Amino acid sequence: MGTIAKTTNGDVRGAAKDEGLVFLGMRYGAPTGGTNRFLPPQPVAKWAGVVDAFLPGPSAPQLSKPDNTDAFYSWYSSIQPISEDCLALNVFTPSCHGKRPVMVWLHGGGWRDGSGTAPGFDGSRLSSREDVVVVTVNHRLNLFGFLALDGGGERFADSGNAGVLDIIAALQWVRDNAEAFGGDPANVTIFGESGGASKVAALMASPRAKGLFDKAIVQSSAGARLAHGEEAIAASQSLAQAIGQPRLDPVELQTLPMERLLDASRKAAGVHRGIIDGRTFFDDPFADAAPASSVDIPLLIGCTTTEFTYYMRNDARNFQLEFSDLRRRLARFFNIPAEETARIIDTYRSSEPEADASALLIAIATDQIFKRSTYGIANRQADVSRAPVYAYLFEWETPIENGRMRSPHTCEVPFIFGTTDIAAACIGRGTELLQLSETMMSVWAGFARTGNPRTQALPPWKPYGADTQHMMVLNLEPRLETDPSLPRRTVLTELPAFSNHNPIPALTSEPSH
Repeated sequence: MGTIAKTTNGDVRGAAKDEGLVFLGMRYGAPTGGTNRFLPPQPVAKWAGVVDAFLPGPSAPQLSKPDNTDAFYSWYSSIQPISEDCLALNVFTPSCHGKRPVMVWLHGGGWRDGSGTAPGFDGSRLSSREDVVVVTVNHRLNLFGFLALDGGGERFADSGNAGVLDIIAALQWVRDNAEAFGGDPANVTIFGESGGASKVAALMASPRAKGLFDKAIVQSSAGARLAHGEEAIAASQSLAQAIGQPRLDPVELQTLPMERLLDASRKAAGVHRGIIDGRTFFDDPFADAAPASSVDIPLLIGCTTTEFTYYMRNDARNFQLEFSDLRRRLARFFNIPAEETARIIDTYRSSEPEADASALLIAIATDQIFKRSTYGIANRQADVSRAPVYAYLFEWETPIENGRMRSPHTCEVPFIFGTTDIAAACIGRGTELLQLSETMMSVWAGFARTGNPRTQALPPWKPYGADTQHMMVLNLEPRLETDPSLPRRTVLTELPAFSNHNPIPALTSEPSH
């Protein structure tokens, strides 16, 4: 018969799974199509009787991509059929009784794609083993969630951050309904990886999200930079051209089929993401300093050792580069002269004398794209926060593909969720995976429980400080170190931070002629 939970909108029936309960596809907002398109999330109509919560909800509208079906990526990237009726979340709980920490997962995929229903994000094992409530969320993405509509007046004033307002609505749903699922609404942690990490950092800066979560975990952020006015307007103008209109008319856009807008987005230039609009966001989070709204939020933050191998995988030649290739790619990516490129390469070669050109590309790109951003957030938060900051480096290396992938972007995620079998195409198999997964689950859940990630499996974990850079290296034998890549990263500090103006393909491919 299943277990029934009473939400503020009506009763839902969940199913038993892995010594716990699962409630899937629960709506926290009304369908976002038609006259609701580009508007803030609208409330769900209350219902009578019991609604079954056995199946995941649709994924937000997005373009399909090869990652959705390639087994190396799909545990992270696969989606459900898309629909504008996408404002749904999933709850994994040991029991509907009690008061447990709540962990709300924000999926990756930038601000453009992805889904909280990917198989690697099944929260059943994390929930039952660590006695926490896990929530995974779908929200609007790309142009449906982040489109500046300058001619729409007050009605469409929030169109540029509708996807963020979705997440805030989901957090409000958690606040109002956590107790019905055995959760503690006064102990909520938001966590995310990659694009999800950027959303976490952005929410730490939004006054509209204040008070809806107590702790934050940022995993492998490539930057929390938001779209500024001119950039957002340019993306909207490009979309108008792709549709064949002189400008975007919000009311007319609400009448166009979802598929036509997606097709137009394929042709349009620009990137849709959170926008500095003077309503939800007022500045780039952590660009120069931690936002005032974050100073009481404990933060767990870190990267994998070699994030960038994830982006090199689709071309075997990326692992067999010559130094001439390295110099050419770095110069194109950074847009710097040859002598500056040589200085960067020399600095990294002195730190890794045995490294070949591909290994140096991995180190430089990982540091520039991920570590500068992620540990920059840690530095700025530690500078002003009244709450502790804990930093980590996930060092474990996957054995697949003869070890060439090392510690790729996303590879820590299945250890946190306890979904290592599902992600075997990315991380392989073996008894050591279970040991490391148990450590990772206990660290993440322990932090969610108390704001302190220390466990018996780890040596003493000192908080991160801008002057100390203490960092837990997470592997089969964890150890505390000072940020090991910091000395060489200093050669990058005079360069602009990574942004979408430095496209990753400049590092992973040669220009076509």
